Amino acid sequence: MPTVSRIRHAALRISSIVLVLAVAFLLPVGSLLTPAASAQDQGLRESPPFDPAQVTIPLTPPFAAAGRSSYLANCAPCHGEQGMGDGPTAADLPGPPTAFADPAAIWELSPAMLFHTTKFGRLQNMMPPWQNQLGDGEIWDTVAYAWSLHTSESDANAGQALYAESCASCHGEGGAGDGPDATREINDFTDLATTTFRSQAEWLAGWQDAHGDIGADWSKEQKDNTLEYIRSFSYIPPWVSPYRPGDGVITGTVTFGGESAPTEIQDGLVFLDAYLGFDQVATFTTTLGADNTFVFENLGTSSDLAYLATVVADGISYSSQLVQLSAEQPTAGTNVNIYGVTESPDNIRVNRLHWILDSQPGALVVAQIYLLGNSGEQTFVGQTVEGVDVPVTAAIPVPADAQELTLENGSLGDRFWRVGDMLYDTMPIVPGDSTQQLIVQYALPYNGTSYDMKQGFEYPIDSLSLLVSNLPDLRVDVPAMTFDSIQNLQGSEYQVWRQTDLAPGQVEVKMQGLLERGGVDPRAVSASGSTGDMATVSPPMESWVAWAMAAVVAAILLALVGFALQRGTLSTATTRQDLQTLRNSLLTQIASIDDVHALGQMGDTEWLRRRAELKAQLVDVMRRLESSRSGHK
Repeated sequence: MPTVSRIRHAALRISSIVLVLAVAFLLPVGSLLTPAASAQDQGLRESPPFDPAQVTIPLTPPFAAAGRSSYLANCAPCHGEQGMGDGPTAADLPGPPTAFADPAAIWELSPAMLFHTTKFGRLQNMMPPWQNQLGDGEIWDTVAYAWSLHTSESDANAGQALYAESCASCHGEGGAGDGPDATREINDFTDLATTTFRSQAEWLAGWQDAHGDIGADWSKEQKDNTLEYIRSFSYIPPWVSPYRPGDGVITGTVTFGGESAPTEIQDGLVFLDAYLGFDQVATFTTTLGADNTFVFENLGTSSDLAYLATVVADGISYSSQLVQLSAEQPTAGTNVNIYGVTESPDNIRVNRLHWILDSQPGALVVAQIYLLGNSGEQTFVGQTVEGVDVPVTAAIPVPADAQELTLENGSLGDRFWRVGDMLYDTMPIVPGDSTQQLIVQYALPYNGTSYDMKQGFEYPIDSLSLLVSNLPDLRVDVPAMTFDSIQNLQGSEYQVWRQTDLAPGQVEVKMQGLLERGGVDPRAVSASGSTGDMATVSPPMESWVAWAMAAVVAAILLALVGFALQRGTLSTATTRQDLQTLRNSLLTQIASIDDVHALGQMGDTEWLRRRAELKAQLVDVMRRLESSRSGHK
């Protein structure tokens, strides 16, 4: 529908800005460019043709689940979230992007071809070379996820049954060509040096040439499903847990903060969750020792994994920092701090708040990201308020006329409650900075071309950033904040306002020159070259608001994962390829903090300190690269 199409473009803009602001210190700003924009920046030129010699063969089967966040951030804007080729920027390309969800579209493409195109780009179609931002391993994981979009777990399961019946006796249960009836050397479906360069079409042709009698009476769907299962021997589909045990060990201690901290852990148990991206892939349990220590052994050491230790005290969950292991450093230690409780909100504050307003004809789309902290030494468990059956913690004022209110990690009547113009959270707030994240999203309909938004705040705010999508005739006045600049982010202009150290109270945003209901959005006209229906929106609010807000949430989660699982350190870089990947990563990080500093999201002292640290690592990497180059002569 034209209306939905227009709002999806708005959602893409907001999502991009949230990525910059919600985790400004955490994610490379350069990676926020859409593929189309990146290609334009580099100038249109021909990308190199497919060359098998330029394809790096993966050492281990690529993880599709590990590539999901990269695909959504870098590929979905053109190829679509589900691989339908219908991303929000697809219409701006000179030709349709590959629809990975269509089996016919990749039938004759090998994983090597997809890797080559991803790495070196297809600039004639405005696809950039992602080697500038992604290492080879990341590209392989991204390609694996893109590949998985044309099939499903049920297809693979159907193929597994056929394979077990007709193929496993020779090719082996695991596809390694070691079945009990194997009488000669046959294909090893786990050999990445071979399978990487074979398309499904080539496999089917080889199958029919070698033993066309097998499956001769099968339907095309049955043959395709069998081939998809065979393909799973050389990559890990997203429905298969990528977790593999190893020789990793995590030790830890539970510490008790403050005199009133509980001295007992619920059932004496410690939990350890393993995450790949934002997906939990394994859970382990152990018993806390008498000295309040714990040990987890036989853990996977893949650098894609992150671990989180958790204990429960007084019904409140307390977790450690994320812990990563590697083959070079298979052991690590961590702590879990627990605290006493309080019903007083006196130490609650907003460490950072990012507030985005995007104007549509007749409505404002609002996103707010609160990072709440607790400066005390006790966990705030809430207080009673009229209209809510359970104690509440964070209180967030919401305009009375807000529609399509959506929240991340909870719903109204469950974790969250709304009473009049106040939204309440019930999650305890543990001590520390930014220990609680709340994402509030809604739409505000208006009449005419002006709107006076009054936003209340219940707590002191350390840092507030406001972004208002810019329009030709828009005039914005925020008396309590300081205008910073007009920033062009993701191809759209935003007025940026900032303020620090705000006391509890109200911030008023006065806007004139907004888009009138039923009017034309000049940004849509600029993008489409017409004044068609896609340029207008007519409230009351429709389901597009929830869609737009979901896009914001997804962007934030991806950004947080990108930070939590940031990879590549000098201690783990052992091969020349590792060093080259780390060099590119460091260059990207330096560019990132330069951009973040330019946006005013990082102070001069912190910027100079972090830049010096990264440059020192870069110098070391370059020296080691030069040494390895000399050693190969």
